[in-house]
Amino acid sequence: MRVAIDVYHALFPSGGIPRYARALVKALTEMAPTEEFILFYNRFREQGPAWRPMAGTSRIRQTRLPRRMLQGMWNMLEWPPIELICGSLDVFHGLHFVLPPVRRARRVLTVHDLTYLKFPHYFNDQGLNDRGHHRELPRALARADAVIADSHSTREDLLELMKVPAEKVRVIHLGVEHRLFTQSETQEANLIRKMYGLSSPYLVFLVGTPEPRKNLTRTVAAARRGAPELVLALIGPEKPLRSMLGDNLHNIVFIGVVPDDHLPALLSGACISLYPSLYEGFGLPVLESMACGVPVITSNRSSLPEIVGEAAILVDPEDEESIAQAIWQLMEDETLRAELSDAGRQRAASFSWRRTARETLALYRELL
Repeated sequence: MRVAIDVYHALFPSGGIPRYARALVKALTEMAPTEEFILFYNRFREQGPAWRPMAGTSRIRQTRLPRRMLQGMWNMLEWPPIELICGSLDVFHGLHFVLPPVRRARRVLTVHDLTYLKFPHYFNDQGLNDRGHHRELPRALARADAVIADSHSTREDLLELMKVPAEKVRVIHLGVEHRLFTQSETQEANLIRKMYGLSSPYLVFLVGTPEPRKNLTRTVAAARRGAPELVLALIGPEKPLRSMLGDNLHNIVFIGVVPDDHLPALLSGACISLYPSLYEGFGLPVLESMACGVPVITSNRSSLPEIVGEAAILVDPEDEESIAQAIWQLMEDETLRAELSDAGRQRAASFSWRRTARETLALYRELL
């Protein structure tokens, strides 16, 4: 079987979609060494070498056309077919919005969430999201032979908002890199925390993409009310996070974007991981926090209850008092923190990138 995967987003250092692209491809190439995987990139200004997994076998195919130009050619001219760039294919897998014209390949599209169609005010870049959700996504869904949804919540949104036939949509949860995300209390982990200015107990918020839907200002206010003596470590691009908070910087430590191998130390050292997002298609930070044994407070809406089960405290993300009360309760109750730590590790153990890859590979084979 010859499979091409659009790994353009693997070039980006942070965010859920880049993490998904790298983890899925890595797991696929390790799990199915006899299959041929083609990593497709189209990039124009992006510099540096194309990402590829260290293990397994894969080939890279690149075109240097600007991404929007190539998408325009695909949409208006139905040309060039992807086989002209990648060679003969059995399957092409688009990881975010875009599917190309093909000669004979079957096409799979992953949809991470439809939050923008429900709550456009949760996003900063309206133009980018308008183009993606109102123009590119409907075209890609019409072309797709199968659609992967990250969660049952996203699947229901696809059925309701995009009228995708139910039999076309498969739920395949994301995973955790368990060799990386584990409770880390080593000397090296302590040194990593000190490197980022975290030498005392703290709360952590792995923000990822800094958008209004992440609920940053309300979370900061709730953290100050629930645990005024603790700093809140924010992991994500510092400049936009500072801009979102303005002068509201008391007890905040900006960690910035960090290498993946630093995240377990930063998460493990926290008393609580906060993720009261207003809406998520999956929510990798809660799963990774639980794998590191950190008690989690997250939202009672969208996909998040589905992902955490009973292993986290659920709050109304629009109720600052609810978030603050949950923080205070956890900080006051050491037994509850220990129970959630154990429950979180057990819950996270049921999610793995190998399972994601196995179910994705099974879908490819079904299509053929």
